[in-house]
Amino acid sequence: MRIKAAQLAAQLKKPFTPIYLILGEEPLQLRESTDLIRSVARQQGYQERVVFYVDTGFDWNQFDAEANSLSLFAQRRILELDFGSRTPNEGAGKILQAYCAHPPAETLLLITVDKLDGQKQKTKWFIELEKIATIVLVSAIEIAQLPQWIAQRMQQAKLQATPEAIELLAERSEGHLLACAQEIEKLALLYPNQSIDTPQVLEAVADSARFEVFGWVESVLKGDAPRSVRQLENLRSEGQDAFFICWALQQELRNLAQISFAIQQGESMDMLFKQFRIWSHRQTLIKQALKRYPTIAWQRFLKQSIKIDKIVKGVEIGDPWDELKRLSLFVSGVRVFATAKKTH
Repeated sequence: MRIKAAQLAAQLKKPFTPIYLILGEEPLQLRESTDLIRSVARQQGYQERVVFYVDTGFDWNQFDAEANSLSLFAQRRILELDFGSRTPNEGAGKILQAYCAHPPAETLLLITVDKLDGQKQKTKWFIELEKIATIVLVSAIEIAQLPQWIAQRMQQAKLQATPEAIELLAERSEGHLLACAQEIEKLALLYPNQSIDTPQVLEAVADSARFEVFGWVESVLKGDAPRSVRQLENLRSEGQDAFFICWALQQELRNLAQISFAIQQGESMDMLFKQFRIWSHRQTLIKQALKRYPTIAWQRFLKQSIKIDKIVKGVEIGDPWDELKRLSLFVSGVRVFATAKKTH
């Protein structure tokens, strides 16, 4: 069964399916969908949660053993498979196909994956999974649909807004739903149960560190290393969320890696800008950044951003702020070398 993220709440009022697959890379809907499933599951007695992050060298036998073991702490449990930007390979497919054939009792499997192309969706494991799973499609909001999405979100926050205020927020957020949702939350705190017009939006956005994050990303893409370092230090001192900063940079790097590869394959840049929803006033910036490095470099930068994301989530050890600074300097065109330590 395939549903949109907006339909998930209604679907969860029905009996659970053994598997929930969250498919898509839009972070706000991804986070809210997974949080909602976990919340409803906890209410129904799923107290234990075991999370697996799938990366290079992931041991599928470990997942298989966990899936077939009895819970030590609770009768019901949630198993989570986080693929991130990776897709299930042949080995993963065999394990998942076997799991779908005999899903463990009292176990809910929650899978998150950014993308599965048409070919992957024709594989045996996916066909078997779709028979017993709920597939939640998490897709970016089209630019033309963004004002309607904002209006609905404001209604949920008990706010009324003028069309001009909604258009302004849509323009400033540039399709970033996570930042947009946080601005609406802020407006709801500042102006509860009020009508929102352009002055309130301008005031909230001007004072928002969330939009400063996008300014930092633009400095990185422009190659303005000194400015980007100052901005990142300011964001850290203001207590900004490293998760959001990492996500904002990772989204740009993913787009740049994919656009660079597509251009290498002979695709038109104008068509790619439409496909990746690059607003006209940012196209020059993206072109300049693409000239700085070849495709393989953008792919490496993306891989490093995924590693930083794991550090932020506590999966790997390290300082996410140091790593963000280092990566942003590389992307800006500055070569960074590790300082050698002398030992005696």
